[in-house]
Amino acid sequence: MQSTRRKLVVEGGESIVDFDIKAFKPIPQAGIDLAVQAMQAGVMYRYQPKTNVASITANFEKAFAEHMGVKHAVGTNSCGSAMFIALNIADVQPGDKILTNAFTFHAVPSVIEHARAVPVLVESNREWGMDAEDLDRKATESGAKVLLMSYMRGHVPDMDAVMAVVKKHDLMFIEDCAHAYETNWNGQRLGTFGEIGCFSTQSSKGLSAGEGGLFITNNDEYAAKAVLYAGSYERLWKKHFDLDHDMMNMLQNQIPGYSMRMQEVTAAMLTPQIARLAEIKAVHVANWNLLHSLIADHPNIEIPPALPQVDSFCDTMQFHLVGLSREDADRFIDVAKQEGVPMQIFGVDRNARDFRQWEYVEAHKDELKETIANIEFAVDLSLQPHLTQDNIRTLAQVLTEVLAYVNGE
Repeated sequence: MQSTRRKLVVEGGESIVDFDIKAFKPIPQAGIDLAVQAMQAGVMYRYQPKTNVASITANFEKAFAEHMGVKHAVGTNSCGSAMFIALNIADVQPGDKILTNAFTFHAVPSVIEHARAVPVLVESNREWGMDAEDLDRKATESGAKVLLMSYMRGHVPDMDAVMAVVKKHDLMFIEDCAHAYETNWNGQRLGTFGEIGCFSTQSSKGLSAGEGGLFITNNDEYAAKAVLYAGSYERLWKKHFDLDHDMMNMLQNQIPGYSMRMQEVTAAMLTPQIARLAEIKAVHVANWNLLHSLIADHPNIEIPPALPQVDSFCDTMQFHLVGLSREDADRFIDVAKQEGVPMQIFGVDRNARDFRQWEYVEAHKDELKETIANIEFAVDLSLQPHLTQDNIRTLAQVLTEVLAYVNGE
């Protein structure tokens, strides 16, 4: 790498970053128009429209289900709500043990706590996917019958090995796909491996509406229960598509409603975004590959390769800082932020993705040595699709110059 560099901001120089790295995707004009139309009409509650055909939310659910190649999608007010509903469908009881990632965002163990169940944290590998061998071991030791697995930051474990464990222990498999839009394993979409897939439509996600979530399944009974848990009452389920009416009549008053529905304005913002997912993915992949080509050979950067079966969305990049002390790694983050490149390290500074900070989770946290090693110097960089390839080259320049500064060059 080059040993000469410009004067950084910390040394009295000027930043070369003149763009907002973390700016989120704007809502397409068609989504804005549809949302305004709903607001002007005063029709924002998903069950106000007289029919499913007239419902923005019902039509969005149908379109997303078709996009994913599944029978059913149910809109919720968050991905957390979709996962909570999934745990209820799995008949999780207080005190039950739920297998889940040691490396994920705290919303996932929070959902398990919401169900008054007990997370059993499974190790991650160097590329931040769930470790299938530890999953097998923890399933045997705990006797847990539910796996809630997160594809944190879009990182995918060996799905063949995971599914072998699921089959061996007869686990109900729920996929947290908040970070896994348009992501495939051997050509199969993530979200379709388990009985239930859950997606987020929070601002930074592939589909973006500030908040919101989606529950998908091929199981008619699970879809029926999800509609009712989300908050359908009386016979409002008729304003959904493709539900079994006999089943809905049977389940109607057996299922509590948790008021976790998606609303019409959210669905309006999301409706035109399904069509742009492929285009956004192409931008992400091109930018990720360019940045990788520019920084992967740096002696202080390790970017573990994804498994060859994985086709990722690539909306973020993670890398390990190697050969740096804790102090130097922290200085790298601080100086890069001054340069206009905000990043974080997963394993420090009370990060919500560090399982050691989840004080509400009672677990043998000191035993998760692999996950600790894999987050302790792991840097998280957002790559939103507004970034141009020139922006990516600027990011690479900043990263290498800041590392040179930290190394005293």
